[in-house]
Amino acid sequence: MSPADGDPDVETGESSSSSGFLQKLQSVSATMSLVLSPVAILLVSLWVSNESMGGGGVSWSEGDAKRVFNWHPVLMIVAYSIMNLAALIFRVSGTSSSGGISDAGTKRRGTVKAIHGYVWVACFLIGMVAMMAVFKSHNDAVSGYIANLYSLHSWVGVLVISLYILQLTVGIFAFGGLIGGTSRFAVPSLMELHKYSGALLHLLITATILLGIQEKEGFVQCGYQVTEADLIPILNYGLIPSACKISHGLGLVVLLMGVFTSFALARFPVL
Repeated sequence: MSPADGDPDVETGESSSSSGFLQKLQSVSATMSLVLSPVAILLVSLWVSNESMGGGGVSWSEGDAKRVFNWHPVLMIVAYSIMNLAALIFRVSGTSSSGGISDAGTKRRGTVKAIHGYVWVACFLIGMVAMMAVFKSHNDAVSGYIANLYSLHSWVGVLVISLYILQLTVGIFAFGGLIGGTSRFAVPSLMELHKYSGALLHLLITATILLGIQEKEGFVQCGYQVTEADLIPILNYGLIPSACKISHGLGLVVLLMGVFTSFALARFPVL
């Protein structure tokens, strides 16, 4: 019987080969995302150190609002990078239930699950300090008051933080052992929803960070003056302020992290 006639052995072999190829791609994607995490932290550190960012550096002193604000992007990128590890830890440790778990994976899944939860809690705490930095810098009487929650970035940020808190709360109570007898086997539909919402939340956070970078670039003023039609923009690359070149790079790295992590977490059907 030919492959066209539906030989089950041939079909099984092709499906297995295709599935194995996708899993390898997902493994590479997860690795790439994790490699980019420290790159993002390095870039945001360089960004806030630039003179255009309120004089450069960070502070927590009254009257130094611009440098107090710099804590916000730094801490948010740190939280995002650490959360990236939490999102991928089941995949990279071989304990993901999506692709089947080995006996060794089953034994260490409890430890991995605990790390996953603790890291999400740590990211939440870091994120709260980052939010405090915004309100502290905007409500500084010495530097001058600035309105809060006026931008699209801030509105989306509040929504995403609310969803994060909901995801974290459900995870702690449903899968953290706070409800006796609760497990993924007892509430499989809740586990599937938790996986889906976690991956979706990662993409939403990625988008929110990009909105924040874009908003800050507006204050830094990334444009340059031209005296004629700018038909070949790459020739004027040198005119873009250095702070904006760094933030552009940071934005691209964050975007790639979102894409790589999203692909690594995807659950492809076995054809």
